[in-house]
Amino acid sequence: MRITNGLLQRAALRGLQTNLRALDRAQRQATSGVRFERASEDPVSMSGVMKTTGRLRAIEQYQRNLSVGLTRLTSEDTVLNRVTNQLIRAKELGLGQVGGTASPQTRATVKEEVDGLIESVAALGNTQVEGSFLFGGLRPDQRPFPPSGPDPLNPPAGDREVEGDAGQLLKTNHSGQEVFIDSGALTALESLSAALGADDPDAISASLEELDNAFNAVQRLTGELGARYNRIETARENLAALEINLQTFRSDLQDVELEEAVTQLVSRQVAYEAALAANSRILNLTLTNYLR
Repeated sequence: MRITNGLLQRAALRGLQTNLRALDRAQRQATSGVRFERASEDPVSMSGVMKTTGRLRAIEQYQRNLSVGLTRLTSEDTVLNRVTNQLIRAKELGLGQVGGTASPQTRATVKEEVDGLIESVAALGNTQVEGSFLFGGLRPDQRPFPPSGPDPLNPPAGDREVEGDAGQLLKTNHSGQEVFIDSGALTALESLSAALGADDPDAISASLEELDNAFNAVQRLTGELGARYNRIETARENLAALEINLQTFRSDLQDVELEEAVTQLVSRQVAYEAALAANSRILNLTLTNYLR
């Protein structure tokens, strides 16, 4: 095969271009800290990075969901504590009006305070968190306890849930039906108010038993609330651990070690400079130069 100066020049240019591309890639890796910028450079790793990034974005959303759930749980815990205090106060008032020292006047006065407790508990039932009614059940945009009382045809019922992971729904706070109606809290207070208004010691005694039952029911709800809080906290911890593992995995796929990148850059630079020096000597050898 006849070797001409043209062939040598074309081969030299191809070699220089190859070295220059390798130098450019090494420089980009050293400055950006990533192994590749386009899928064509490493399709397998790029696929893994894209899937991992998608999963990390989903985890961010799940973490936001769980934060909302914890906010609801914390708010309900505050409400349950206040309802408990109202029931305790109502029982103290009722006990003072059972004995013979009570009179129609004292019972009428105490009734006014009990009515205030009823209004206070109903107001707690209308607690809002982040623009929605905490105890609205499946209708968080509707006031669960309006002045006319809850709608018996559409009670504030239904579980509030958040998605803690794909297909994992976690219950957050209880509904108004559970906290204020099924527990008997409002009914017990209303019974005490009616008994005081009727000046009926026996009815007052009966309402005290209702208050005890309501108190126990609220305490059970508080226990359930603690269990739900623990489940959501566990889900958050699991997501946090998974997030760290995925971030590490993605880093292993796309990030380069700084020392390795710098070493590769220096090596490519030396190779390119050597190619330039070698080609300048070879391409300078022509028949004219030799005859001189």
